[in-house]
Amino acid sequence: MTDCHTGPIARTVAVFVVLSVISCAPQDLSEQALTPEEITNQEITELRTRAEQGDAAIQYLLGWRYGNGRGVEKDDVEAVRWWKRAADQGNLSAQLTLALRYDNGAGVVQDQAEAVRWYQRAAEQGHVAAQIILGGRYANGRGVEKDDTVAVEWYRMAAEQGNIRAQYSLGVMYETGQGVSQDNVQAYLWYDLGALRPSVEQEQSIKNRDRVASQMTPEEVAEARRLVREWRGANEP
Repeated sequence: MTDCHTGPIARTVAVFVVLSVISCAPQDLSEQALTPEEITNQEITELRTRAEQGDAAIQYLLGWRYGNGRGVEKDDVEAVRWWKRAADQGNLSAQLTLALRYDNGAGVVQDQAEAVRWYQRAAEQGHVAAQIILGGRYANGRGVEKDDTVAVEWYRMAAEQGNIRAQYSLGVMYETGQGVSQDNVQAYLWYDLGALRPSVEQEQSIKNRDRVASQMTPEEVAEARRLVREWRGANEP
């Protein structure tokens, strides 16, 4: 069977993470604050003052400006300094940014252990993208010791939040018995949930669900469908 962790999940998770980081940007920051042409030296000074006072959202923004050369001279060292200060205060955008930077060696020396550390900090706060990435890393032993049981734990956290990629991955783990006891009912449940909404995994989720169903008794299929209805009733509006 094709390794799900190097298939559509791996191909799409990078985009997903980038979008997640952007969506976590401080909501009180105006477009003016993000537009280099419109920011003055005085405004940069004011941002730096607020950052020095401990405003994590501003620390993240200041790091973003230095990291991208937006309104200030590009300075990766200064960017990382501000991101670390924000990340240490629990700012998810900063944690994900640092994880991605260390993961890819962008502006810093590539360091997989440091990348994992920041992914985990964000994942522990419930960030879905970080949870999926950690699940894949533990499933493949990338930057960590391979551990399918831990991979399942991270996939489950994201799947319980309704993430389609994680639901698909969890279905694979149950179907193949990786990190959990092999269980077609649970595999059907997570594949079916992953097939409910359009996504890059939808077609494969449907195929996998139907394949699993063909190996189940009518009673098992009925039980799996009951679990799907129960999950949707408890987790969907």
